[in-house]
Amino acid sequence: MQFLQTPFGELAYKKHGNGKNTHLLFHGFGQTMKAFDPFLRLKTNNDCFLVFDVFYHGHSSWISTRQKLTKQVWKEILLNLMEKEDFERFNLVGYSMGGKFSLVTFELFPERVISLLLMAPDGIKTGFWYNMATFPGAFNRLFKYVVFHPRQFFKWMDRFHRLGLLESSFIKFVKSQMRTRTKRAQVYFTWNVFKPLQPDLEKIIAAFRESQTPITLVSGKFDKMVTSENLHPFSSKIPQIQILELPCGHNTLIEETVDYLLKENSGIA
Repeated sequence: MQFLQTPFGELAYKKHGNGKNTHLLFHGFGQTMKAFDPFLRLKTNNDCFLVFDVFYHGHSSWISTRQKLTKQVWKEILLNLMEKEDFERFNLVGYSMGGKFSLVTFELFPERVISLLLMAPDGIKTGFWYNMATFPGAFNRLFKYVVFHPRQFFKWMDRFHRLGLLESSFIKFVKSQMRTRTKRAQVYFTWNVFKPLQPDLEKIIAAFRESQTPITLVSGKFDKMVTSENLHPFSSKIPQIQILELPCGHNTLIEETVDYLLKENSGIA
């Protein structure tokens, strides 16, 4: 494991391979770099995979909750990484929250990105937790209360489920991310620090149309959190996009994507 030392914290990552075809891989919320272990099956001798622990996950650390992860800060971090690892152009692979990191990275460096592979990406249609965390004033305080005092919240979720207003898969996901006080703190601090890191979709779509950069967008047929319908307003505006809908839910999309690419013998870039 290696660490990129920055003024904002330490970014942990592993480097797999020494090829010139560099890939940056960003995992989803609540995961670590190990989520991308299946992707190592796709690596060729010409590839270099840099797989990260996003800040507030795994072995990465962030300087302070008062320091927000802005686009300018993220740009500085990536420039430091490029200098350290000696690469200029790269491919992007992102799953869920990592998809948002990939989109913002493309927005910042469209001329450097060779291709993108996005699996159920956050950042195209804003998610439930982000909405709650970014509501002004009292709603933000309500979110903090829910995160640190979840029992009553879980009871209301169960009531809404019995009334048919919430999907079982959504409730399972939320409870898994808020099972312990440590995980609940991760929810709160992650979304608050990452609030400014929102992709400008109009700018990104324009860059895709101008550059013709290859992009593959993968969703799960049974995914209730990031659906093909939610992604359509974005995907329909990019002529060169390849759209895949695989027979799985949200949690197994990485493995299913790897299996599909191996079967098609198409690699990831």
